[in-house]
Amino acid sequence: MSVASPPAQVSPGDPGPAPSAVTILPVTGLGEIGEGDDLGSLLAAALAPLAPADGDVLCVSTKVVSKALGLRVAPEDRDEAIRAAAVRTVARRLHTRVVTSVVQIPSGPVMAAAGVDSSNAPQGPLLLPEDPDACAWELRDQLVAALGVDLGVLLTDTSSRVWRVGVGDIALGAAGVSALQDLRGGTDADGRPLHVTVRNLADELAAAADLVKGKASGVPAALVRGVASATAADVPARELSRTGSDDWFRRPSLESVWVSLGLTPEQEPIARMSPEPEAERIARALAVASLPRAGQLPGTATAHLSAVPGSPAHIVVAAADDSASALIHAATLAERIRTALAAESLAAALPEVSLEISVPDPQEDLT
Repeated sequence: MSVASPPAQVSPGDPGPAPSAVTILPVTGLGEIGEGDDLGSLLAAALAPLAPADGDVLCVSTKVVSKALGLRVAPEDRDEAIRAAAVRTVARRLHTRVVTSVVQIPSGPVMAAAGVDSSNAPQGPLLLPEDPDACAWELRDQLVAALGVDLGVLLTDTSSRVWRVGVGDIALGAAGVSALQDLRGGTDADGRPLHVTVRNLADELAAAADLVKGKASGVPAALVRGVASATAADVPARELSRTGSDDWFRRPSLESVWVSLGLTPEQEPIARMSPEPEAERIARALAVASLPRAGQLPGTATAHLSAVPGSPAHIVVAAADDSASALIHAATLAERIRTALAAESLAAALPEVSLEISVPDPQEDLT
């Protein structure tokens, strides 16, 4: 397939070169890749009929790299493999009876199930390579030597985007590709200066290549031709991930509040992917707030849901006695409940929940 590429950046008033054509060519004839196969040699043979040229970018599904490297696990070991691959857990979500962990993997990206994938893997789930950039370089070195052309290589995988429905291919590994293009200091078509634009060219190339390859077609690679400056620099795919202090959304809203309330990862509940009933979310907020915390004396304050006519939910926080310590702990628990309820309301508003602090009447103990 062919599409028009965007015009190159030009100075104001300069019409610049006409847009060039971008060509995306499926790489066919590879067959099923097995453990120990020389993937570089197989790709070189499959690419030869396409007459690869300098500046072309080969986009290869990371899955075939994993197959060649034998990065498989038994189906019963899948969950443990995900835990082992996780640098940190971002969130966990329940879908029917399956818990999906969204984690950061060693190479940087945040992915569902650490990228462990069972599709097109009848011999067992496939793991991602720990260093996709290094794998991309190994393939590129083989292809440059075999074909005699200066091409770039991307290892791609399917991923979803925050705040976007559906999936698309992104670049996990890059070799000899301008994965990021810094356009700051240039100008737009109207001559206005660009201050923040850094183009993620690698992901754009990966998504374009996926139009002619994919899980169902049996075509694991595609050659993208005609993208200006695609191989003018070398930027590893690791640079594409926002991690550490650059991560704007380190944890989703619920998990962030749970961390602030002092929950450990083991204590955190698992929210469902699908919309949850209000009563379920209120009960979870109560359970989260009531978990034991540092400095709390056992039995000094408890909380429970109490049915009140005309009210969607009523929570009673009961102090153990009328001592100052018990009252402080009851008030603290009440504030924790309010905070947990507010977290549950971030995605979808909850109905008003009434809350009261109950203190035993000392006179009742004398009767």
